[in-house]
Amino acid sequence: MKTSFRAFGIGLFIAGASFTLYEKFGPSGAIQDVSQYEEQLAAYEKQIASLKQQLKTGNEPNVATKETKNNAPKSEQPNDSSDEQDVVTRTIYIYENMSLYDIGQQLEAEQIVKNGREIELYLSKPEFSRSIQKGAFELHSDMTVNQIAKTLTGKKAEAE
Repeated sequence: MKTSFRAFGIGLFIAGASFTLYEKFGPSGAIQDVSQYEEQLAAYEKQIASLKQQLKTGNEPNVATKETKNNAPKSEQPNDSSDEQDVVTRTIYIYENMSLYDIGQQLEAEQIVKNGREIELYLSKPEFSRSIQKGAFELHSDMTVNQIAKTLTGKKAEAE
């Protein structure tokens, strides 16, 4: 009796495993996948064709606008110097166990750097990541990434 139950259980296990394998690797699943990929491929080809068409029709007006844009900054260059003089000065607070990502996001939020990810990657260098000091730091938006890193680590900034 015990052997017959064991044989019956093994038979059910083998049947279930074979159905699972057939369903996963059987021909009907592969055919459905192939047809689905063919439909996606056709849709992508149509999309590429429409984008190429837009590119062809859109290139001619863009050339004229690029020339206009190139001429415009030449006449406005004296005005740009006043915008560059707007230096943002903020106090940044670095706490214990603060991640480099948080530091970069804080600098970006305070408009000291335009890209917080850039300062995060720069601070991840071994010479900076091990020596970031906690405390309050006075930073300016005209500082370079290297100057900011040296300020946050307490290292002396080299004269540039």
